[in-house]
Amino acid sequence: MKRKYLALAITLACTGTPAQELQKIEIKTARYDQRREDTASTLVISREELAAHGDRTLADSLRRLPGVTVSDGGGIRMRGLGNGYTQVLLNDLPAPSGFSLDSLPPEVIERIEVLRNASAALGAQGVAGTVNIVLRKSANRNAQEYAVGVDSLHGELSPRLTALSTGKAERWSHNASAVLVRTSTPAERTIIESAPGLKRSTASHEQNVGDALTITPRFNWALANGDTISSQNLVTLTRRDIRLHSQEDVLHGATGDFAELRSRFRSRGLFLRSDWTWQRSLEDNAQLELKLGGNHSPRSTGFDFTGWPAVLPGPTQRRVDGVIREHGFNHGAKYSRPLGNGHALVAGWDGSVSKRMQTRLEHEWAHDGKLNFVRDDRYDGRIEQLAGFVQDEWTSNGNSWSAGLRWETMQTDAKDRLSAPVRQRSTVLSPVLNWMHKLPSGAQWRLGASRSYKAPNMLDLIPRRFTSDNNNSATNPDLQGNPALRPELAWGLDAGYDHYFGKDGMLSASVYARTIDNVIVTALTKEGNRWISMPANHGSAQAYGATLEARLPVSEQLSLRGNVALNRSRLDSVPGPDNRLARQSPLSAAATIDYKLAAVTLGAEFVYEAGGRSRNSPAYTSTAPFQRKLDLRAAWKIDRHRQVRFAISDVLQQSRTNVEHHETAEEWRQSSIRTQGGASLRLNFEAKY
Repeated sequence: MKRKYLALAITLACTGTPAQELQKIEIKTARYDQRREDTASTLVISREELAAHGDRTLADSLRRLPGVTVSDGGGIRMRGLGNGYTQVLLNDLPAPSGFSLDSLPPEVIERIEVLRNASAALGAQGVAGTVNIVLRKSANRNAQEYAVGVDSLHGELSPRLTALSTGKAERWSHNASAVLVRTSTPAERTIIESAPGLKRSTASHEQNVGDALTITPRFNWALANGDTISSQNLVTLTRRDIRLHSQEDVLHGATGDFAELRSRFRSRGLFLRSDWTWQRSLEDNAQLELKLGGNHSPRSTGFDFTGWPAVLPGPTQRRVDGVIREHGFNHGAKYSRPLGNGHALVAGWDGSVSKRMQTRLEHEWAHDGKLNFVRDDRYDGRIEQLAGFVQDEWTSNGNSWSAGLRWETMQTDAKDRLSAPVRQRSTVLSPVLNWMHKLPSGAQWRLGASRSYKAPNMLDLIPRRFTSDNNNSATNPDLQGNPALRPELAWGLDAGYDHYFGKDGMLSASVYARTIDNVIVTALTKEGNRWISMPANHGSAQAYGATLEARLPVSEQLSLRGNVALNRSRLDSVPGPDNRLARQSPLSAAATIDYKLAAVTLGAEFVYEAGGRSRNSPAYTSTAPFQRKLDLRAAWKIDRHRQVRFAISDVLQQSRTNVEHHETAEEWRQSSIRTQGGASLRLNFEAKY
């Protein structure tokens, strides 16, 4: 539990002293260092750090943290694990289905908390850990901030406009921000398919253009009786247009389904979220907090596809129209009270209901205009969760303890229009224990143990099939959800040592281990002449690793930071070698250097992520690329109100190649996808008033 430090009151006797001789006295309040003071192992990116680096997306900010990597699609991975092993929260509440880091700009963030262990109060759905994104709250004064910038990648421009307003009156305050951004990301890819008697290459160009407007108004009221009410809202309007053109070149063997194709995907979406919090102070320094919230997210999509086979006289055309509606409701309460003798009790509940309704209408026409088929698919999904928790935290003789228990039940329902719903119910009891011991030297030891779980996401539950548009095969299968999925359950142990020195220096080392049951793996089957990939629970796994981190302020002008994380895992149901969990990254590292010279700040950042081969089943392996990324940045502070930033991202322009390989005693097939790299330039101007 956070402990606040109050500055000493200073009284100056000035009787008889002339006014002109009075000296200005500045009183500063000691800042609370959450990482250093919290019993549980927590990493924090503050608002100041986000602003100092001028990151365009949250992904850029998180990549600097030890043991945290981000996939190309914006998914957060801790311990090198993706596929939902990391719990992502927005203001202490689960992020909406399909949430991507690219959808939330850093300007609207107050801080980012990364918890390496489970939490009784925040949830136990993070087998690898929890990332809690806290939106901006503070409104200590009336102020306005503006920023305008532009990025350039492969000659395509991505402009950005940000505005922030804060205000404070006697009994209320507000904090509102708006970010309007266009992203234009061209991509050049080459796909090489190989099999006995076959080798063909397909070159494709993709133009991905997205527009987004994000508004985050927050209002706070202080009532006459001392109660406070706050309303945190998030509104996002999105529009996306993706155009793809590919051309096949047969080097050996038969042609594919389509020698040339063109497609266009368009989507429009709206996301609304509103969370209300009521707080009341009770006797004996106790506090009661109630929360209510809801979200609504309608989206419409349209997909047009035209493919030209090598042998037929005309093209095949497809049209897919889709509508998705997601909405949810959440509620919760928390009671906290100091019990004396260093104890502090927290207890409460939280619950949520989320629904997803999806319709998909597909038409396909032959080259002569004849209608081949019409497919009308309708799916419904529902997830209900209810949890109760209790936690006690206390300190004694340099030791801090935190013991908690969380009970959580979850029910999932998924169905299509032609079948009865598949219903699954599960209950998890999660004990959580954390211990920290502070040494006189400023160092501290930490130890944590917990039970956590990974719930299947809504998209994996709904039995809707995503068909591959071209060349369905064992390495390019259709994707289908599985409504019978059960949660993965895990026991975890974390230990760490932190040593602080000087003003901002730190050395840190940590280790972890996880044992996971009901692991969700990919099951590949063949139905007629179509290959289908479906998630399924199968067996158990172990994961373990270590992290090293250093923060070295060499001088007032120069500072160095670096970290390296080593991760390993093993699937018991899959023979080795390389039987790792969900394409786990075996090694990641980051190094940052910052140099301040008068009004100019220079910085450089190098991020490395190892890839390598992972085995998902006895017959299927995938190989992820080794990634190296170098960013350079400079900031010129014109005056106390204005600043200019310039950055070059991905200076090395490394291309990435992913390989999928399927091999049995009868046959083998391999697909490799090479994506061309490219550096992007960024120019920003910021003003505060």
